[in-house]
Amino acid sequence: MFANLLLAGSIGDQFNAAFYNLDMAVFHFFGNLQSDFLTALAKIFTAMGSTKYVALFAVMGLVMCFFKRTRKVGFAIVFAVIIGTLITNIIVKPAVLRIRPYNTLQGDAQYWAWYIGAGQLCESDYSFPSGHTTGAFELATVLFLCHFTEKKKGVAWIFPVVAILTGASRIYLMVHYATDVFAGVIVGIIAGILGYLISSALTKAIRRRRIDDIVDLGRLSKKGISKGLAAAIICIAWLLIFGFSYLTSINDGGEETVRCAYDREYDCQNEAQVDSKKYPAINGQNYCKIHWKQLNEQFEETGSVDAPESDVEPFSSAAEPVENSDFFTFFNDPTITAFRDNFASDTPVKLRYSKNGTDVIVTDAAMINKVFEALKGVQIGAEISEKPESYNDGSIYYTFYMNDESAYTLGCDYPGVILYNGKYYEITNDNGAFEVIPDDYWEGIEQTTDSAA
Repeated sequence: MFANLLLAGSIGDQFNAAFYNLDMAVFHFFGNLQSDFLTALAKIFTAMGSTKYVALFAVMGLVMCFFKRTRKVGFAIVFAVIIGTLITNIIVKPAVLRIRPYNTLQGDAQYWAWYIGAGQLCESDYSFPSGHTTGAFELATVLFLCHFTEKKKGVAWIFPVVAILTGASRIYLMVHYATDVFAGVIVGIIAGILGYLISSALTKAIRRRRIDDIVDLGRLSKKGISKGLAAAIICIAWLLIFGFSYLTSINDGGEETVRCAYDREYDCQNEAQVDSKKYPAINGQNYCKIHWKQLNEQFEETGSVDAPESDVEPFSSAAEPVENSDFFTFFNDPTITAFRDNFASDTPVKLRYSKNGTDVIVTDAAMINKVFEALKGVQIGAEISEKPESYNDGSIYYTFYMNDESAYTLGCDYPGVILYNGKYYEITNDNGAFEVIPDDYWEGIEQTTDSAA
């Protein structure tokens, strides 16, 4: 199974398939809670995990390193933010490549209504893990440990509660999958613990060498800085950091936000990089960080950002038939043409997924559309005179039942050939269409061995 999943595209695509039911269940939970008050509250907490907030908090931590009284927590904050940023933004996000849910779930009308209702917030990078959640939990873990060890347990528990609400706000606002947030929690806690341990070791080393008082700006005051005054200064600094982060992000998203111009597999809703020297417009169009890197390379090579031929939808009838060609015989068959046209104009009400004699009935519209979108990526080559043994791993059949009572069946012997009208055709570009759907993707869905429609 794991080997099959590796063929399905990015790790993010595999996560989408493996955790689909869990992620959608959590979206339904938060979507059904939506109200103007909770949306406003969610935007407050989401600001406490933003890049600006975490970066400014790290600057405050750096300043605290120069005061003996606050040095330990200052070092812990700085190291936790560095570690969390390295893990999330430098290592995991570029490795997983998970696309934001407001891009991958555009075919789900209910999700889309929730996304619009929550304010259409958007980001410009990948989704897994949640950077906001990582930032919130790395800071919360540090502050919890520092206060807990100083026997300030009542105050200590405030920070993880705020972090939990920050992570929840990312799902409520529909910009992260639940699994993105869970991963952010894990990374944030790890970063916070490591930051605290490094800080503890470093401050002990400084004390042993008796240089603790040498670098202490608190000594500039003859009477020193009292605990009350230090706490007041830190609270004021936090209010300024939060206020700036919140006010500069309150208008993020919405109709006036410039969205990425990418529109191939989906209509990208990521925030476009506008007036950016690092990500300048390509051929007059602005793109998000993800698609800018992809399309800039293509533009430099070809002078165009148009979709290459391999990205053309396989059910397109634009190509002219070629005599005696199995390829065009397949695509110009009236049944295939009717299936393509009817799916665009009618509503599918049921999907029968049959694999090696086991049938699964799917009635969820989002899942049916997900399968159909995957099938659209299939490119069929020439007829195979004799099916290779390496392809004989099993069989899959998809039957789409439409609202007008028509039905259409496609089948394949995966992973490399498709079976149609008793003939096998080579799949030249399967786009992960069949391997992207692992067995456990169908768990919890009604199963049947009945062969009736």
